[in-house]
Formats: sequence, structure tokens, C-alpha cells
Amino acid sequence: MRTLLYARYSSQIQNARSIDDQIALLRGRADREGWTIADVYTDYAISGAAGVGADQRPGLHAMLARVEAGGIDQVFTESTDRIARHQGDAFSVRERLRFAGCRLFTLLDGEVDELTGTIKSLMDSRMREDLAARVRRGHRGVATSGRSPSSVAFGYRRAPKLDDRGELVRGLRGIDDDEAEIVRRIFREFAAGRSAMAISQALNVDGVSPPRAGFWRASTLLGQGALGTGILRNRIYIGEMVYGRTTGVQSPTTRRQVVRPAIDPVSVGQVPELRIVDDETWIAVQAKLEEKSGGRPERHRRPKHVLSGLGVCGVCGGNWIITGNNGKAGSRVWGCAKAFEKACSNKRQITGHVYEARVLADLKSQMLAPDVVAAYLREYHIEHARESKKLTRDRDRAERQLAEAGRKRDRLLAALADGGSSFPEVRAAMTAARDDHERLRRELASMDALPVLTLHPGLADSYRREIEDLERLLADPEAHLEAIPQIRSMIDRVVLVPKVDKLRGVELTVVRRIDEVLAFATRARAAS
Repeated sequence: MRTLLYARYSSQIQNARSIDDQIALLRGRADREGWTIADVYTDYAISGAAGVGADQRPGLHAMLARVEAGGIDQVFTESTDRIARHQGDAFSVRERLRFAGCRLFTLLDGEVDELTGTIKSLMDSRMREDLAARVRRGHRGVATSGRSPSSVAFGYRRAPKLDDRGELVRGLRGIDDDEAEIVRRIFREFAAGRSAMAISQALNVDGVSPPRAGFWRASTLLGQGALGTGILRNRIYIGEMVYGRTTGVQSPTTRRQVVRPAIDPVSVGQVPELRIVDDETWIAVQAKLEEKSGGRPERHRRPKHVLSGLGVCGVCGGNWIITGNNGKAGSRVWGCAKAFEKACSNKRQITGHVYEARVLADLKSQMLAPDVVAAYLREYHIEHARESKKLTRDRDRAERQLAEAGRKRDRLLAALADGGSSFPEVRAAMTAARDDHERLRRELASMDALPVLTLHPGLADSYRREIEDLERLLADPEAHLEAIPQIRSMIDRVVLVPKVDKLRGVELTVVRRIDEVLAFATRARAAS
């Protein structure tokens, strides 16, 4: 029986030898059974709920690709939680193995059938949540005792020591005198009315090392008020060790952690020996932060400038922003944000009306070129055909999954009828199966409802007229704001670099969205 071995451990703080131990156990069992080991796949320091994509769990992704290539009889691992600690992932992996004619076998459970896999995935997922809750509870206790459960804040250093039993006490901090003076400087200057931007610029000019790699930013000081982050909001500087201000929520699509304000109460430990900032300065700073955090309606409006957020510095990759004005009413000056913060050498600037006029002229000339219009229509046809083919494949897949979900639901109904209703795991599995069946039914119905798109023969002429009309709309003050979204939708980014062999001026390159689409389509066809 041709077998693939899979091993994983989840945290960087765990022993990497865990992988070797798992593989040794698997090899021993495979040798006793007479199984042929075709290959070994591993994932180091990756959560079992990270997903199954190549960028999420490369080892698992590669293993599934090998299985789907054919010639593999089983996947052998220590337990189901090595494969996944997420119910959706566990179901997906089992479905892909089953479709490829490959079984899942574990040291703890033997062959994992549908019912065993469903119950174990529920238990594995719940165990992950319980473990996270226990870790948070432990961290709260650490913070309350005056020790840090997280990274070292700027202004401090690790200061571990041995207790009475000779064991190492972790989480203790000591003041770093050099960094502490920088912290006091930041608080003093902000309390005196200096902006966070000006303070960060001065720190970059003075060559002060930032808390992390890169350079000082205004956001490093201000953080986010709702989350209580940023140097100016960190209560450790007044001798309070705080834990529980934020919580991490996993995105169901990307599986990345999204930080949100915590619902549970915050835990605070008193550490007066770590105080760096006096009460008077702290109170003054918090008052100014509160004053600046007031909701201003103009900050929530849609972009009033055509090129807001589209400019990119060709030297450092930073954003191109409004850095001031040239003394004329309504005439703003644009430049590199990092150069404005003294962290980039591209100090060239361009006035707003020149910047906008050059971009629009370049965009219009490119978008109306005959080869571009022809390419647009050609790629539309190709993409339309590709999407139609993909829709057919997706519909076939959805039909197969719907049929399998229906069979799974029926099997669980039979298990409930045979006495399985006394097990909460089986009832939960039944609920999940019913939800999956309904979701797939809705997905299939939505596919059936998709209209068949056709390309109107007059689209090319209409496309040209719309491009030409945009310039007139931008010149009309009443229609200006309505034209901005249309212009922005055509531009992917504008790259600005200093003019070669000249002391002033910038060269700009408009990268249109159609350029990105065409490049992607060309690469895709070349690879196929």
C-alpha cells in the first residue's frame, strides 16, 4: 500500500523535534504493516486552522497535490488534528482524499471514515478553542502579577531572574535607559503641541532606531484609539501592565488574524518600578489624543482628488500624498510620504493641477489607442469564454458536492434513528450536514440564475465616447465628483520617479487596470 506520511506542529514555541518524533512513530507502524512509504510531508510551526492553500500550509497543500496526481493509497498521520483543527478544512481534505481514491489513516483512530472524521473534527476544533481560552486565562494571570505575557515594549528590556527554587521567571521587564529617554522625549513634545508626524520625522532625521525594522511613522506613536495601541497610549509607561485590550478573530476567507477590541474586561497589573512618564505629562497627552480623535465629517467623505491613494514612489514604494501647498489658493503639492517623513531620498514634488493634467492626458492617449481598444475587446471575448467554461465546471462540482452532502445527511439521520441522538457530537454533525446541504443548494441555485453575458457590437464605440466624455465631466465643477470614481476605476497606480539628469521634476508612468488584466491574461495563456 503506497503511503504518504504527514506530520505537523503548530507553534514556534513548541519543540521542532515533535516532527521527528511523529515521523519515527509513523515509520515504525508502516514497517510493521509492510506499507510502502512514497514520501513524507511536513508543516513546521503552522496552526491546524491556517487553511489548506499553498501559502497557508505548504506541506499539506503539496501532499494533497501528490494524492490527486494518482498512485497513492493512503495518507498516514498521528491523529486527525495533525491534518486540521478546523471543521471546514477537515471536511475538505477528507473529500479530496476520497475523490482521489485514497484513505486517511491515523495512529490513534485507524481508518477515518465519514462518521469518525465528522465527530473528530468537531472535537479537534473545540480543543483548539479551549486551548486558546486557557492560554488567554494564563496570560491574564501573568499580567496581573506584573509580568508581561507579550513582546517587549519600546523603552524596556527583558530582565528574567531565578526564583527561590532556582527556576527561571519569565515575563519580567527592566527599563532600557536610552530608549526610555526617547519615550520621554516623545511624550514631552506631543504634550507641548508638536504633531506625531513632526516628532516621527525628527526621530528619523536623528537616526533613532524605531521599535521595529523600518522607520518611525506617526502611526507608531498614535496607534489606534479603539484598540489602545501606539506608544502614546501604552499604559506600561505609567507603571500599568495591561492585557486583554484586543482580541484576534480569524477571517473565514484568508484565515488571517484580524485584531478587534476585546469584549472581556481588561486585566491590569501594577508595576510602579517600570514607570517612565509622570502623571502630569501622561494626562496632558491623553487629553490631546482625545481632542484629535473627535469624528470630523470631512474625513469620511469619498476622495475629492482624482489621484488620492493611486500615486506610488518609484524609489521606495511609498504612497504619493499631499505634503502642503505652494502658496496659491487651492494649489496643493504632492510628494512621497516616506520622503516627507525623512525616510526616502525622492524629495521631488509636483503641484496638484500639473499632476492631474499629466496623468489624465497620458491615460486618455493610452486608452484611445486603436491597439488598446482592440486588445480590450479581444480579451473580453477570451475572458468571457473562460468564465463560461469555469461556470460549467463549478456547477458540476457543486452538483457532486450537493449529492454527497445529501447522502451524508441521510447517513447521519440513520445514525440518529439508531440511538446516536444521545451523543451531542452526532447532533452537531447533523446540524452541520444540514447547513452544508442548504448552502450548496443555494450556491447551485445562484449559478442557475446567472445571466448569460453577451458583448454588444457597439461596445467599442461606446467605450471611446465614455473616455472622451470624462475629460469634459472633470472640467464641470458640478459633475467633478461624479467623474472621479470613473477615472479612478481605470487606473491601477501611478509610479513617480525623479527626472533623470535634472534637479527638478518627476517622470510619471500611468499603469492602467487594463494593463494588469492583459498582463495576467498573457501569463495565464503562456502557462497553459
